[in-house]
Amino acid sequence: MAGPGSRIGRYEILREIGRGAMGVVYEARDPELDRSVALKVIRPVAEGDALRAFEERFLAEARIAAALHHPGIVVVHDLGRDPATGALFIALELLRGRTLADLARGGPLDWRTTLGLVAQVARALHHAHRGGVVHRDIKPANVVVLDSGEAKVMDFGIARLESARQRLTTTGEFIGTPLYTAPEQAKTEEVDGRADVFSLASVAYTLLTGRAAFQAPTLPGIVHRVVYEDPDPPSRLVPGLPADVERVLARGLAKDPARRYPTAEAFAEDAEDLLAGQPPRHAGGDDLVVVEEAESPLTALLADASSTSAPLPRPSPPPAGASDTRTALPPPRPRSNRPWILGLVAVALGLVALLLWAPWRAPERVPGGHVPEPTPAPIAAGGSLAGPLASLFPPEPGRLRIDFAHPLRSGTLRVFVDDDLALEEHLSGRQKTMALVFKKHEGSSRNDLEVPAGLHEVRVEVRWDDNVKSQTIVGNFRPGATRRLEASLGLIRRDLSLEWK
Repeated sequence: MAGPGSRIGRYEILREIGRGAMGVVYEARDPELDRSVALKVIRPVAEGDALRAFEERFLAEARIAAALHHPGIVVVHDLGRDPATGALFIALELLRGRTLADLARGGPLDWRTTLGLVAQVARALHHAHRGGVVHRDIKPANVVVLDSGEAKVMDFGIARLESARQRLTTTGEFIGTPLYTAPEQAKTEEVDGRADVFSLASVAYTLLTGRAAFQAPTLPGIVHRVVYEDPDPPSRLVPGLPADVERVLARGLAKDPARRYPTAEAFAEDAEDLLAGQPPRHAGGDDLVVVEEAESPLTALLADASSTSAPLPRPSPPPAGASDTRTALPPPRPRSNRPWILGLVAVALGLVALLLWAPWRAPERVPGGHVPEPTPAPIAAGGSLAGPLASLFPPEPGRLRIDFAHPLRSGTLRVFVDDDLALEEHLSGRQKTMALVFKKHEGSSRNDLEVPAGLHEVRVEVRWDDNVKSQTIVGNFRPGATRRLEASLGLIRRDLSLEWK
């Protein structure tokens, strides 16, 4: 957008240092105060109402970040609009260091180094949470570690003031980085500071083990793992990892916010306790609300911790020459039988009876003698139905309505749901004359598609002449409900934009 030597506002551009969803970041010089700053400039990627919404989001980032004053949060120096181009900008403290993403590329970090960084970031987040701000995009690239070892949190661009009435995203729009997002955020539910705690614990897992906790080949796969699956216990990947470190991570990564650390400060205190050689003060779960659910290796740790109000003792040091390696988490404590087990047994017997009867039914036939193939059952919004239950009680699908506007004479529209082609349509536009000599085409289409209930990745692709434009968006589809996706192709730059309405 701007080259070295050019100006934006009063700032002289020195070099480009990064690009992101919100815009371009430059190293710039402030001649009035004679200092270097990081100048973040909005990058217009839309038109009309979409552009105004983008600018509002940019201004929200600046105002939220400017209201936070903490040594662990990047400082906002200035906010303005360039009079020559109309571009919005925000001048930030210029940080010289490496992000956690850079550090993670060098391989796993020692648990002491990891917990030291976690404690710093958690303290900064607690300050933001006390001010009513949830970051909502904690990830390795958004934390910078200075040469002094001080960690600083950047980019409150998708944070929201909990007291604000205006929402910066439409209902059901996924926002954040899926690999580190909290389950409730992935399900587009209301979030609070505990969502940032989960994200920070996920970052800590990556730093400790050298791999992301919820890695999967596709975006829907990542979201599914975040919502429904626990990661491998870190001790399986890091031999000799102290049991209390794993226990602290387990609580930070609890799927249910009620089982997680209630505040980022509590997370920081447990990390600091371990660094000081003390048992984590919150490991006993005094502030934990226990919710009955099926146990997994990580939730079993929380169940053990919440069964007593006293802090758990640290394990005894191994004798000289002995190895402190572990290959698995401690098994969960046996639980007494519950009355509802009898109910589950009765349901299972009923399903077995239905399955034994089902093969003897005559297959349904259609004219011509063709026997239709069975249709796979979709995944339910709140989880999944497997095996016999999927065919006996298939959930109602959701519906996707796509409204597409374009300036093309002809072309092709294709829509993919989780990489499966769901729609292919020929496009045509009518010619319209403007200002006597200028001619353009305009066209539109509307299509309704059935989509299995749950979280899905929707990719819209437009082809014309030798050009291809493609954009992807994630949506949560509820059984029987219709979600409308507004897609448009720009007149001048031919940018493809998608927005839930």
